This record gives sequence, C-alpha cells and structure tokens, in this order.
Amino acid sequence: MVLKEIMRDGAAVIVDASLPSTLDVSFFVPCYNEEQRVLGTVDKLVRVSAELRLAFEILVFDDCSTDRTVEVVHEYKRANPTIPLRLFVNSTNRGIARNFIEGAFLGNGKYYRVVCGDDVEPFDTLRKILARAGDADIIIPYHTSVIGRPLHRRLISRLYTTLVNLASGRSLNYYNGLPLYRRRDVVRFHVEATGLGYQAEFLLRLLQEGRSYVQIPLVATDTEGSSALNMRNFISVGFSIFKIMVGRVRALLYG
Repeated sequence: MVLKEIMRDGAAVIVDASLPSTLDVSFFVPCYNEEQRVLGTVDKLVRVSAELRLAFEILVFDDCSTDRTVEVVHEYKRANPTIPLRLFVNSTNRGIARNFIEGAFLGNGKYYRVVCGDDVEPFDTLRKILARAGDADIIIPYHTSVIGRPLHRRLISRLYTTLVNLASGRSLNYYNGLPLYRRRDVVRFHVEATGLGYQAEFLLRLLQEGRSYVQIPLVATDTEGSSALNMRNFISVGFSIFKIMVGRVRALLYG
C-alpha cells in the first residue's frame, strides 16, 4: 500500500495511491467562470467515450467561479444521474497545476487527461488523442495550425517551445498541448509547479524517467485571446524554464 497525504479545503486526506485503475480514463475538467461552456465539454467527453467504448469518469474542478458554473454542473448531474461525473468546488483559488495533481489522486482511470472547461477542443481532436491510448506511455498532441490565434501569440508559442527545448536538450514540437498520461505516472512523478510552465516541467520529468511517447499532429482553435499574456504568467514560465535548465545540468553531472 502506498499512502499519500493531500489537502482538501484545509483538511488532510489520506489516499491510497496504489489502488488499481478501474476505468479506462479519468478526464480532469478545470473550470473558472465557464457556465456557458462547461456542459459542451462534458457532452463531448460523454460522446467520445461512447464512440470509443471507454469506461470513463469526469472530474470537474471549479476553482472559485463567480458565475453559475457550480449550479450548472449540479443541475446537469441531477438530470443525468447515470453519467459518471464528480464535482469538486474549491473554497480558494488554487490554479490548474495543483488541481491537476489532486484530480489524479482522486481519479480511478488508467489514463488521465486535462480537458479544459471552455469547450475549445473539437470532438475530432479528443477522438484522435484517445484512440492512441496504449501506443506509448504519453500521447503528446501538437498543433500544425491554430485557427483564430493572432500572429504575435503564434510567435510567442514558438519561442516558448524553442526555449524549453534548449533548456532541456529535447526536440518536442509542443509542450502545452494537454497530453494523455498514465494516471499512475501523474501520482508518482508529479512536480511542484504553478502557472503555465507546469506542463513542460511535468512532461520533461516523465521523459527523464524513461517514459515512451508519440507525438500526433492536430489542428486547434484558439478562443483565449491575450488573457494568458500577463506578467504573472511570464514570470512563472521563466521560472519553469530555469528549473528545467538546472535539472538538465544536474542530470549531466550526477546522472
């Protein structure tokens, strides 16, 4: 038995991290003010799981929304009691990185993936990623094009990928494409990171551990605009790149 202590609303909760996976996949759906879009995400996950015949669960994490996101999800649960959906409502805003890790401990799926509550991912994208489950330890999507993304954001995205590759010595096509992981790897090797850089840090940690991967090309749609381009995220990403570089040097020196 492998016991892990996590915090839930200020209280310590002991979780048995060695429990076997009883489902094919756990979907982690982070939400912040997504009352108009979250049910679109849920509907796609239900449909794609049925098409691929996956045993699944949906873990919706509301991170202190100020709209009716929580009420909308509760209403959906009451109207669809057979859908395996669980709702977790945070009393304080914790950010996607921390919620991502906690969801892995609370889930029961063999595989684990973030599917954002803003309903931005096309159905075909979800199907292509999930259909590759089992081809490798990690299924890494990357975007050959992003519909609706302005030029300056495309350039920033390419610069970020280049900097992470330089810092890590890798040559991946993309680091923020929401890979499909084995849930046990998230539980075992999760990193203490915050902000937008957590995905790159965690993915590279798994590659250091020798996990196999495949990259699959996809077309994406961008509705985020410039909301992610703020000083807080730039500092967070810069710190993540620094930690990645230090980790590479440490590995070279000590193995």
